[in-house]
Amino acid sequence: MTKLVRLETLSQAENFNAQVWGRVEPYLGKRVLEVGMGIGIFTERLLAGRELVVGVELVAEFLDAARERLSGRPGLEMHQADMGAGIPSFLADRTFDTIVCMNVLEHIEDDERTLRDFRTLLAPGGRLVLVVPQYPWLYNGLDSNDGHFRRYTRADLRAKLERAGLPVEATGQFNMTAIAGWFVNGTLLGRKDLPTGQMKLYDVLAPLLFRLEALIGPPLGLSLLMTAVRPR
Repeated sequence: MTKLVRLETLSQAENFNAQVWGRVEPYLGKRVLEVGMGIGIFTERLLAGRELVVGVELVAEFLDAARERLSGRPGLEMHQADMGAGIPSFLADRTFDTIVCMNVLEHIEDDERTLRDFRTLLAPGGRLVLVVPQYPWLYNGLDSNDGHFRRYTRADLRAKLERAGLPVEATGQFNMTAIAGWFVNGTLLGRKDLPTGQMKLYDVLAPLLFRLEALIGPPLGLSLLMTAVRPR
């Protein structure tokens, strides 16, 4: 399965995407930089109620797909750039009240440099919203095939944010029930991709599973959510 096909499959997981969005949306401001917009799965949701959304994507094929579905939307800019290589020229002297980076930081080798760049791009009082894969012990072929350099612990990510001058505001975790599937498929069975049928079934079950998570306050989570604020 190519990465583009994988993203297109994920874009059809409407129930799951809605649940993830529900955990991120409360932290968003009006002027948003989306780092790693992919094919625009969450970009369209970001546009609602926002003054400006600037989407940045490294992979030209992904950006082409995003432009095909979102071109002409008011308040949206889309650019190709490698945020891991530093702040691109089109972002020089610009600041945002929110940076959203969902399942992207793990793709950047020097993630601490990128976090320092995020601080520069945030206005004082601005917020960074991160979603990253959790638990280094769970790293397997599913991660390496997707270009992940690492999975995170809560303590490790907090320390990196604080070294970058971004004090942590809030933390959370979600997608607890997917841990077993990730371990079985990637570690025990050695798969490089999640089977499409499993992904579709999980999307059907996602509203129920996430409601259960909300009730118990999940003690585990495949994904880690962390927000940090640039001091005023």
